[in-house]
Amino acid sequence: MLTVGCTLLIALLAAPAGALVLGSCRALEVANGTVTSLPGATVTLICPGKEAAGNVTIHWVYSGSQNREWTTTGNTLVLRDVQLSDTGDYLCSLNDHLVGTVPLLVDVPPEEPKLSCFRKNPLVNAICEWHPSSTPSPTTKAVLFAKKINTTNGKSDFQMPCQYSQQLKSFSCQVEILEGDKVYHIVSLCVANSVGSKSSHNEAFHSLKMVQPDPPANLVVSAIPGRPRWLKVSWQHPESWDPSFYLLQFQLRYRPVWSKEFTVLLLPVAQYQCVIHDALRGVKHVVQVRGKEELDLGQWSEWSPEVTGTPWIEPRTTPAGILWNPTQVSVEDYANREDQYEGSTEATSVLAPVQESSSMSLPTFLVAGGSLVFGLLLCVFIILRLKQKWKSEAEKESKTTSPPPPPYSLGPLKPTFLLVPLLTPHSSGSENTVSHSCLGVRDAQSPYDNGNRDYLFPR
Repeated sequence: MLTVGCTLLIALLAAPAGALVLGSCRALEVANGTVTSLPGATVTLICPGKEAAGNVTIHWVYSGSQNREWTTTGNTLVLRDVQLSDTGDYLCSLNDHLVGTVPLLVDVPPEEPKLSCFRKNPLVNAICEWHPSSTPSPTTKAVLFAKKINTTNGKSDFQMPCQYSQQLKSFSCQVEILEGDKVYHIVSLCVANSVGSKSSHNEAFHSLKMVQPDPPANLVVSAIPGRPRWLKVSWQHPESWDPSFYLLQFQLRYRPVWSKEFTVLLLPVAQYQCVIHDALRGVKHVVQVRGKEELDLGQWSEWSPEVTGTPWIEPRTTPAGILWNPTQVSVEDYANREDQYEGSTEATSVLAPVQESSSMSLPTFLVAGGSLVFGLLLCVFIILRLKQKWKSEAEKESKTTSPPPPPYSLGPLKPTFLLVPLLTPHSSGSENTVSHSCLGVRDAQSPYDNGNRDYLFPR
C-alpha cells in the first residue's frame, strides 16, 4: 500500500507544471469604478457624470483621514507619486452639488510565498504556514489548495482560507488529518490582492512521516556533590506533546565548551534524566537534548537550546590553626597569650638549674665505664681458661676407662614405631596450600588443620 502511494506521488510530482496546478490563483476582484495603482505611480481620476463634462470647475475632496481638497478645470484630477496612504474615496462636486465618487486603491503586489508544513503530534492536524518578509496590505488574502492522495479513494481536492496573525507575523492554516491516517498530501499556497497574485511551489508530505516534536523543555544541568566527573541532566517533554498516548525517546549530546565534537547518547524511552559519568574535571560542558516518537515515527526534533554545567569541585579547606582573617584576634586574646608566654618562660628558667645540678660530671662517668669494661673482660678470660682445663681432663679419662666395643651380631630386626600426631599445629606456611588444594570446608575457629590424613591412608 505504501509503495503504491509513493509511486503515485512521484508520478504527480514528475508531471508537467500545468498538470500540478492545484487551483487558480488570481488577483482579487475590485468593485466597479475602482482605480487601482502601484505605489509611486501617477494616477488620473475622472469625475463621473455628464455635469462634469467640459471646461467646468470641479471641487475634489479626499474622504480619508487627511483633509485634502483640490479644484480643477475639467473633470480630471491627476495624482503623482501615490502611496498606500492615498487609498480611499475621492468626492467630486460642481457648484456645491455632489456629482460622483471615485475609489482609489493603492497596493503592493504580494511576494512569492515559501510554504512549510509540520505536525507536532500524531493526534493533531498538520499546519502549513508562511512568514512574509514584510507586513502585507490589509487587502491581501491567502488560500491553501490541497490534494489528498490515498490508495482507497484515489485523489480528493479541497481548499481552505489561511489567516494572518499580527503576533506571529505569518499566514497559517490547518490540514485535517485523522489519527492513524497514512496518506500523502500535495499543497500549494496562493496569496493575492487587488493588484496581483503569487503561488508557492507544491509541497508534498506524508501524514505520519511529517510528525516532528518540539524540542524538550526545561533542560537543567547540575553537579553531583562528591562526584568530580559526573553531571546530572534533567528535562521535560514539550508542551505540544501529550505523553498519555505517545511516548518519546531522547538523544543527549554534550561537549566541553572549548571543543566542537559532541558525545551523543541514545536514551531509553520515556527517560527524562541522565547522569554523565565521563565529564572533565572542573570544565564547563554544553548539553543539549532532542526527542522523537518512541517507535521512530516521524523525525527528530530540533536540539534544545544549549545549557552549560560544571562538575562538582572539591572545596579548598583551611588547615587547622590558621585563621581566615588575622585581624579577628582581639587585644584581650593577645594580652592573655603574652601572659601565658611569660609564665612559661619563668617556669623554664626555674627548672633549668635543677636539671644542671642533677647531671653527672664527665670524669666520674669515665671511671665508672672503664671499671665495668675491665670487669667484663676479666670474667670472659676466667671462663675460657676453665673450659679449656675441663676439656683436657675429660679426654684423659675417656682413654683410660672406656671398654672395647662389643662385636656386631645379626639378630632379628625389630620394627621401629613412629608416632604421628592426629592433628598438626596450624602454621602460616601450610595455610595457603590447604586453602587452594583442600576440597573440604575448613573450620575457621579451630587452631589446627585437619588436612593431615597420613595415619588413615598410608602411602
